Amino acid sequence: MENINWYYSDFFKQLNYMAFCEEPEFCEALAYILTFKKYENLRVTPHTFSIEISNADIHIFIIHTVLFQQKEYSKVKELKNVHFVSFGKELAEMHEFSEMKSEIKYISKKMLMATVEALTANKLVRSMNDFIETDGL
Repeated sequence: MENINWYYSDFFKQLNYMAFCEEPEFCEALAYILTFKKYENLRVTPHTFSIEISNADIHIFIIHTVLFQQKEYSKVKELKNVHFVSFGKELAEMHEFSEMKSEIKYISKKMLMATVEALTANKLVRSMNDFIETDGL
């Protein structure tokens, strides 16, 4: 694992950034939720108001604040296969984003983790998931 620099002053934004850097499965699962296609070799890039997850075929921006539309949106709005995501339901529904051409999609972290579990090839995680699903049999 490469050394990840401290980029965000907000502790929780930094933890999100680090999780996506350290676990490529998180990036792949997020891309799958948005497109129902599998993407690999995704890179994570921190921006002031978002985290970008991308490769040559897809661009995903996890938005932190409403300032994204004012400061970063104009630079990325013309990218092909671009998606805007929020882990906070309130942010995704804010009126300030009403002018963005693509809607901001709310993705819960539980949904993301369930998708990671479903897509992983890790035997331990698969066994744990199968064990939980046997309740009630």
